Amino acid sequence: MKTKNASLMFAAAAALLVVSASVSAQSGKPASMEINFTSIAAGLTTGKGSGILHLPNLGSGCQYGFTVEGAGAGFKLGISKMTAQGVVHNLGKVASFPGGYSKTDAEATFIKGKGVQKYKNQRNNVRMELKAKTEGISLGFGAEAMTIKLKRAIPSGPKKYFLFFGFNKDHVNKDSRATLDNVLAVWKCRYAKISIVGHTDTVGKEDYNLDLSGKRAHKVVSYLMNAGVVFSRIKARAAGDKELLNPTGKGVRLRSNRAVVLTITD
Repeated sequence: MKTKNASLMFAAAAALLVVSASVSAQSGKPASMEINFTSIAAGLTTGKGSGILHLPNLGSGCQYGFTVEGAGAGFKLGISKMTAQGVVHNLGKVASFPGGYSKTDAEATFIKGKGVQKYKNQRNNVRMELKAKTEGISLGFGAEAMTIKLKRAIPSGPKKYFLFFGFNKDHVNKDSRATLDNVLAVWKCRYAKISIVGHTDTVGKEDYNLDLSGKRAHKVVSYLMNAGVVFSRIKARAAGDKELLNPTGKGVRLRSNRAVVLTITD
């Protein structure tokens, strides 16, 4: 059974769409998708829905709300419920997820409540493969295309941050915590790597300073991980007093050298 010029139809005022994605760029696994909705109407020319894109391999609580819209008759007779599961391939940036998707397989119809459809984003190489099952009195479900839009803009911010420490201290102070909270707000739920390098000034012995800079870096890593950032995204090292942010002679006590530098690579 085939529905010509039908689109992926979310013809339900009570539609619920949930997308659970594991980040391929971080884990090597494709993002996964699950759709659940209930239809209260059939035969509409335009359907709308909403959902959430979950990115658990970036960090805990990482999600983006989005809307879905399709044009065309999609549902046959009447559907009480539809579920679909599948994968999202080639998702390397959050900004690559929204857009118009067109089907890439020959058929656009779910036969007897079951079927598979493949879609490609029209502006990049992100692909989705959905397996669906309908329940109720419908025998078919047609889908040609769909449009996904994020509900909020993707945040932006600097890619380098400096956290400063007290003399001989590795405590993350109030100002540094505020800076790290800004990092989390912008970069926690993005496809980005986080580099952390600990530094000291030139007061004290070389091996002591190396250890101290490592403790500072570790405290920053712990802060990010406690906030839910996935560890595989973080790379940390200790520089001690060998990579001074502001060159000085030996034994110079300088706060601007007692720092952790956090750099974002996306």
